[in-house]
Amino acid sequence: MATSLPHARVVEAFESLNRQLDHLKNWLDRSDLPFWVPLTEEEQARGLDPRTRLVELCCNLWYRHAGDGRRTDSRHGLVAADAAGLACAHAVNRAKQEFQQALGALRQLEKTDWSRQLGRRPSDLREALSSKGLARLHLRQCYRQIPCTDQHPERVGFNWYCSGRSIQRIRADKAHAALLKLDTHSAHIQVQLDKVARLPPHTGLARVQQQAPLMRANIVHSDGSRRACNLSLPLFFAWDPARPFPDFNQPTLSPPPTRQRRVRSDCRIEATPFLPSLRVHRYAEDMS
Repeated sequence: MATSLPHARVVEAFESLNRQLDHLKNWLDRSDLPFWVPLTEEEQARGLDPRTRLVELCCNLWYRHAGDGRRTDSRHGLVAADAAGLACAHAVNRAKQEFQQALGALRQLEKTDWSRQLGRRPSDLREALSSKGLARLHLRQCYRQIPCTDQHPERVGFNWYCSGRSIQRIRADKAHAALLKLDTHSAHIQVQLDKVARLPPHTGLARVQQQAPLMRANIVHSDGSRRACNLSLPLFFAWDPARPFPDFNQPTLSPPPTRQRRVRSDCRIEATPFLPSLRVHRYAEDMS
């Protein structure tokens, strides 16, 4: 009996999230406040209403596209919101956090396929979802937060950030062990094993993972204060009817194909991978 409780908590959190999304959708449908969401050429050609696109972005939890299941439906933009609209957005964000926590607890307990457990939801909920043509639950879209600010910005600058990377320090002996798990009969692995074997075992190396491009919003308020945030959804901001819609730029809808920022002159990591198969680089001070 006890093991059924986490399942029930997941279903309850999921239903709560859907209720909050319905509230947000209703507010978006009724709101007459200004907003801006850019459309692609294809969306414009088929006459897609920007408000419909906004609702899709904010309220869709499901993966609907063919192809890569990791693809997330993302778009920047600006949405003027009154107190009720911001309350709806904040309620959705709380419900998303609760659903993520409930699903995490179930995964931790059973170490099993979450989708099979979620499939045990009551039949009326399953039928309701089916009637909407929903196919697969998209966890990234379930978890991501709607960006909100309780101020009316003076301007918002949108920019693609394509230089992000995660860096994990790894010792030479650990890198050597990782290489041994690969195809050691391959010549290129043998070359790398030889290179790392020449280093003292405790030599520090950097394992570098390039991150996917993301949109950053630089928010400037009338008092001169600034705030920067990453976003994959339009920014909801507190509407002041006495002020104009914030100034904003219109970047391309796709990230630039090449790096836009210069490499820092004080970068401590060698540009060329030392162990390409592991994405491992040497630190500049250790280069001979």
